[in-house]
Amino acid sequence: MLDSFIRKVEKIFSIEELSAHCDVPCGVYDPLPAQIAAMTVARMMDTITELETHEINDHNSKRDFHYNNKITRMINEKERSAEIVKEEVRIIWGDFYKDPQFSAHPDLHKNIHSIMLTASKCKQNIDIDASRELVVKLNAFAETFWKIKGIKSKKVIYHCKPSLEMIFPDL
Repeated sequence: MLDSFIRKVEKIFSIEELSAHCDVPCGVYDPLPAQIAAMTVARMMDTITELETHEINDHNSKRDFHYNNKITRMINEKERSAEIVKEEVRIIWGDFYKDPQFSAHPDLHKNIHSIMLTASKCKQNIDIDASRELVVKLNAFAETFWKIKGIKSKKVIYHCKPSLEMIFPDL
């Protein structure tokens, strides 16, 4: 009933139907938040490993409350950042990419799925290799993103530890 009323009002006032293809204004997509989150995951993996080594060598006890507090906070940040990776990539995949990009880059779905699986692996374990793999996969994702946008990209060493290579737009 409400639907038919709205149609009548639209006809009387000549209201033109509009549609949008995304949740936010066009052009507000950037893989950088996901890349920084992946870098944070890698850093947390390093600091967790360093903390374990330090505590074992210096205190020989993992029952220390300070250790438990530190390790819990690091794990929480690692998992929060891995979830940010997944959310940011999901937004770009769902809102930015369309059929022409998927046709031009047939491995896009597979690569994005691989990022999701790797981010999950980083959440589930303390695995330095998986965290490095996540950064590499996000760099490939960023490189494809900038290519689709028609913007050249460049590799730089990120200024924060673990000082891994990142892909940035070459503006």
